[in-house]
Order: sequence, then structure tokens, then C-alpha cells
Amino acid sequence: MDPELLERLLRTEDERVEWKESSRDANEVFHAVCALANDLGATNVPGYLLIGVTRTGDLIGVTEDPRGLDEEQRRIADWLRSTKILPSPSFDIAVATCRGKTILVVRVAPYPVPPVVEVNGVAWVRSGATTRRATQADLARLRERRPEHLLPVDSRPVPGAGVGDLETARLRAEYEAARESNGSTETFPDFEGWLTQLELGRPVRGVWTPCAAAVLVHGSSPQTYFPGAVVEFARYGGPDVSAPVVMRRTITGSLPDQLDAVWAVLAANLAERPAAAEGIREPFAPEYPLEALRELARNMVQHRQFEATHAPGRIEWYEDRIEFSNPGRPFGQAAEGEFGTHSDYRNPAVTKLLARLGYVQRLGRGVRLVRHLLNRNGNPPLEVATDGFTRVVVRRRP
Repeated sequence: MDPELLERLLRTEDERVEWKESSRDANEVFHAVCALANDLGATNVPGYLLIGVTRTGDLIGVTEDPRGLDEEQRRIADWLRSTKILPSPSFDIAVATCRGKTILVVRVAPYPVPPVVEVNGVAWVRSGATTRRATQADLARLRERRPEHLLPVDSRPVPGAGVGDLETARLRAEYEAARESNGSTETFPDFEGWLTQLELGRPVRGVWTPCAAAVLVHGSSPQTYFPGAVVEFARYGGPDVSAPVVMRRTITGSLPDQLDAVWAVLAANLAERPAAAEGIREPFAPEYPLEALRELARNMVQHRQFEATHAPGRIEWYEDRIEFSNPGRPFGQAAEGEFGTHSDYRNPAVTKLLARLGYVQRLGRGVRLVRHLLNRNGNPPLEVATDGFTRVVVRRRP
């Protein structure tokens, strides 16, 4: 690392420089990197987190052991590539030596055309030499820097929609609970201001307008604005679509309502068959592991393409297999390598809201977990095809 730059970084903490004694506290590292990536002051220059420096600027260094040093860098990198911090910031980690001490320098690039970078759904910013939670004013300032057409589709306002298109009874109950627990009801934002804080929408030309994610997750009738946001379930009494239809259901409503209904239908159609005998016992095992089917349904609803298509998600249950299909190829890094190896989010706002409600975990393990569950249950390997749609086939256990 350039010695002159390092000396400058060690002079004082400021809006783009933060010191930490160690990396033992993961949250402190997350918050610092999140704040530097958000670049509240719009400096457009890299931010630096120096590890091994006290709050008073004294160098205490990190471990001198090469193995320990490698492990510490790897641990920090794994943290910053996890789904705890979204969108993923651009960073690199360097080892530097100064005044006889070894320190780590995490260089963080300002997020391009910044969306709001968050740690577990909370944005952090630097104010002078202090890292703090972003206020509503900070969030507005950050969002103003990103042109609307560059926002993810699910974060854009829905033309013609209003607060009345949301399930306001449930949201108002949550709002009142939050207001009461705040301790200062006089300074607490009004209902629409609170919805804005939750990133469910914002004022557009003086009228509060929900974003697509809010309509899909909290809407009273999302299909008014997204006709294809439904799941078509069909069960056939044979191996292909020429067989008689045994059961058919169109599942509508908000995405949480859809997931609840889809999971119930899958569970109701699941049967158990004799498994390999264990001594004198003849145990039964499900034809398909229910949790694997639930995860594939969750993946289908969460990651489908909602814009520029009226195509529904489909679940087709045949006598020997179940096929899940939804509009859109795997998105971003999720398209790299074997399906499910990498995670990415076509609909980050939808994902965030579903995670807040407990429907998704944002651990990036969904498809890998499905493969594991299928193997443990004795089902053949997962089959995947992508051709503008994503189709996943689960074969029945022999």
C-alpha cells in the first residue's frame, strides 16, 4: 500500500476513514463498511476501514502470525459477501505495515449510483467521524441520488396506486404499536412517513405512492397492477398434460397469502409410500420431501420476473414428477455456475419485505438445501432448465 496514503489515513478519522481496534465484533465491521459504501456526503472517493488502530489513533496492530492474518482477512471477506449486507459493496482488503505494526485496510468503493446499502435491513452512514443509523432525512438524501429508472423494478413507484391499495388495517396496527413503543409519539412520523421509512413507497408529485414490492407483499389486490402475479397449480392423473386434470387451482392475493396457500396445497397432495424395510419394520416415507417443495415454491414466488409479462408461476404435478416454472431466467450472479450455487436478488425489495415477515431467510442456501433434502429422501437429482423461464423438475422417489 502507498506509504503516503497510509500516513494520511492514520492522521485522523473523518467521513471516509474509520479506525477499529480489532475485527472481533462483526456488527462493527458491517456498520462501518455499510456507512462507507453509502457515502452520505457524495464524495465519490473510496472509504477506508483501518483495523488495528485505537480510537485515539495509536497503532496496536493485528496478529503477526501469517495463518492468523490470512484467516482474519478471509473471515472479513466472508462477512462482507454474505446476505447480511445488501446490496453487496465493492471492497478489497490489504495488509499494511506502519511503525512496526501490521494492520488491515479495508477499502470500500462508494456504491455506484447509490441505492441504500443496508445491514439486516438497516442503513448506516458516516457523519463526520461517527458511524450511525441513517435517519429518514439521510435516506431521502441517498435515494434522491439514484435516478428512478435505475432502481430495481420492485422499488419503483406504481403509477396510479395509492395507500388505499395496501392492507392498511394490518399496517396501521403495526404502525400504532411502533408509535407507542417509540416513547415519543409527538416526534414519531405520520402513517405515510412511517411507510416511507419502511421503503414501501414515497410521495410522487405530492401524492404518496407505494412501490411495486409494497403492492405485491402488502397489497389488498396486487393482481390489479400485476395480472401475472399468480400461481397456477394443476395436478394431472398421468405423465403429461394429455392426462386428466385431477385438481386445479389459481392462487392469487399478496405474495405471503400465495405462499401460505401454495404450501397448504402441496402438503395436501403429498402422499407417503413404503420405503426400504428396516428389519421387520416397513417404514413409509414421503414421495417428495415437503420442505424441499416449500423451498422451491418460495424461490419461485420470490425471484420471478413481474415486469413486462403477464405469465403466471406454474406448479404442475404429474404422476412421476413435479414441475415448477416462473417467468425470468436466474438473475445476476445467480446465473453463474450450477443453479443455486450463487445467490442474487432480482427483487431485492420484495425479498426484504418477505424476510421481515419471516417468509424468507436471505441465507442464499435455498436450492442447495433442496438438493440435500432430495438426496436424503431418496429422490433423483434436481433438474433445471432456463430459456426465458426457469423450470425446475423434482422426480418422485423410486
